Amino acid sequence: NPEERSLAERCIFFGRSAGPPLTNGLYNNNYRITQSANAVAIEAEMIHETRIVRLNAAHNPAEVNRYAGDSIGWWEGDTLVVETVSMNPAGGGSAPLTPTGKIIERFTRYNDNQVLYEFEVHDPALYTQVWTGEIGLNAAPDLYEYACHEGNYGLHGILTGGRANDSKGVSNVQEGRREE
Repeated sequence: NPEERSLAERCIFFGRSAGPPLTNGLYNNNYRITQSANAVAIEAEMIHETRIVRLNAAHNPAEVNRYAGDSIGWWEGDTLVVETVSMNPAGGGSAPLTPTGKIIERFTRYNDNQVLYEFEVHDPALYTQVWTGEIGLNAAPDLYEYACHEGNYGLHGILTGGRANDSKGVSNVQEGRREE
C-alpha cells in the first residue's frame, strides 16, 4: 500500500536533504535561501522541500511537529542563527532527535558567492556529547527541476505487485516485510 512506503519514495519528504542539519547526498544538493522581513525560507532541490525559519519568534507548541521540526532564527551580527526543535521522527532527518533535542545552525556569508554553514546537534538523551559539522555553501545559478516520479515506474510496479499479492491472498506486512 502507498502509505507503507517511505516518505521519500512517495515524494513527500526527503529528510536528509531538507535538514536540519543540511548534509550532502548523492545528488540534488543545492539550496535556495530566500529572506523576507519575518522569515527565511530554505528550499532543498530534492523534492523541493521548503523549511520556513520564523525570525525573532517563539517556538510553536511541541504538538506541532513538522517533519523538519520547528525552526526559529535571529541575527547575531552577520550570522543567521537557527534553532530547531520538535523534530517529527517520521521525517528521517540527518540527525535524529528525541523530543528534548535541538539543532543549532549558523549561516555566515563570507563573500558574494559563499556561505559558511555550521551546525550543532544537542540531545543528551540520545548522544553522549554535542556533535558538530560545517559545510561551505557555494552560489549556484538556480535549482534543477526535480521530477520525483515522472518516468519512474518503481512505485507503480511495487503497488501493482501489492495488488497482485492481495488477489492471491498473500498476507500482511510485519516489521516492514511482506510474508506469505
